[in-house]
Amino acid sequence: MPPTKVSLIVQPGDSFFPIVNALDKAQTSVNITVFRMDDPIIQQAMVEAVRRGVRVRALIATSARGWGEANKRLLKEARKAGIEIKEPAGDSKKTRFHYKIMMVDGRQSLVFTFNPTRENLHYTRDFGVIVFDDATTAELNRLFDADWNDAVFEPRKASDLLVSPYTSRAGMEALLGGAKKSIHLWDAKVEDPAILEILRGKVAQGLDVRVLGDEKSPFGTGAGEPGFRAITRFKLHAKCVVVDGERAALGSMNLRTQSFDRRREVAIVVKDEAVVKKLSGIFDSDWEQKAPASGSAKTLVRANITASDVAAAVASAGATVKGLVLISRTDALRRHELGAGVTTVGRSDENDIVIGEASVSRHHARFFVDGSKCDVSDLESANGTFINGEPLKGSRRLVPGDVIGIADEEEFRLVEL
Repeated sequence: MPPTKVSLIVQPGDSFFPIVNALDKAQTSVNITVFRMDDPIIQQAMVEAVRRGVRVRALIATSARGWGEANKRLLKEARKAGIEIKEPAGDSKKTRFHYKIMMVDGRQSLVFTFNPTRENLHYTRDFGVIVFDDATTAELNRLFDADWNDAVFEPRKASDLLVSPYTSRAGMEALLGGAKKSIHLWDAKVEDPAILEILRGKVAQGLDVRVLGDEKSPFGTGAGEPGFRAITRFKLHAKCVVVDGERAALGSMNLRTQSFDRRREVAIVVKDEAVVKKLSGIFDSDWEQKAPASGSAKTLVRANITASDVAAAVASAGATVKGLVLISRTDALRRHELGAGVTTVGRSDENDIVIGEASVSRHHARFFVDGSKCDVSDLESANGTFINGEPLKGSRRLVPGDVIGIADEEEFRLVEL
């Protein structure tokens, strides 16, 4: 049997690109579960897949707190677009269908800690994995079909999947109980008594047990308690555990009783060395509240908007912050807000967005925003500006979701946040 291929999704950073890329490559089928969704780019990619003849099915829960009406509208809009829609029959406030999975063509699975919302994609600490494994995808599709048809689900015994309310409790207790050196957790709701007992027991054995949560700690301050810090660099939404730096589990479930015993949740145990190593590094940087080095130094973005900026604006306004933003395709943490008027791109330091590569002209392209309208113009650059892969001649009106290429050095996607 060939080894399972796994890649990691990190938010904020990877944004909607991994999901959209998977949707864009779909040939026959997409099955997706939705607890909350408001990202227009992902929604449009689902619609485009239907137009290509792909069968797209979505299980949409309407019990999400504060999202009932929004999800009901999503149901109607998706049906009009040709997406097959169902509400899970057992979904309710007490037994929410909270899981976040997507399967493509029966070969590729995506398991998330995040919802496809603009907040989760751009401003919260969250994770996901992309798994190329026929057995894992078949098991997730079997679960999806059971929920689609309101049928009984019998989980496969030998599986890296933790499915609530069937196997998640036993699987998580075994994973944590088997720790020999360390347990590192991202979770804002570590509340289950059995889990708390395991964590405290591992501290008593001398293991390095640390938890990143929100402002309220479930632990005391004594010597026998796990280490705890509130994450401050981002809003915390992830549910992820790394054990001994060798194994990780991530998915939709918090470590609390209702998540194990009453709701539909899905997590996956990952043993891929590169993925676990990356998660360990992110935990260390989050624990120290330090940003890891950027993966790309090509683009210098001025007037950055940050997670704290948006959180403060949302808190003060009491509403969703909207505005046109360019997000770098090579590093989604690099983003530039397009304010009213002109924003320029080029190699020269005189530009608002500087791309210091020889193939980029000194004054390469210009964006102009007037109200909700956004136009882009190529400034007779040597190596061209591209819109969705097509060369730009003169100016063009943009819409959210368009990809703007600058020579062959950088691509930005226009997003409304």
